[in-house]
Amino acid sequence: MSEKTSKKQTKTRVEEFRERLDREDLERRWQLEALDHLFTEVEDHPDSFHSLWIQPLVAAGLTLESALALLIEGHFLPN
Repeated sequence: MSEKTSKKQTKTRVEEFRERLDREDLERRWQLEALDHLFTEVEDHPDSFHSLWIQPLVAAGLTLESALALLIEGHFLPN
C-alpha cells in the first residue's frame, strides 16, 4: 500500500469518526430537548401527564425509567 493511499484511508477514518461524533452529539441534544419538553409538561400538568402517559406504560409492565425513555424517543420518532 502506498503512503498516499494510507494517508487517504486515515483521513477517511478520521472524517467518519467526526461524523459519528456529530451524530451522537445531535442525538444527545435531541434527548435533552425532549427531556425539557417532558419536564415542562410535568410541571404544567403533572396529574394529567402521569395519568395519560406514565400510568398506562407502567401498567403495561414498563419501569418508570423505561417509560420515560420511550416517551423521549417517541417525541422525536413518532412513527
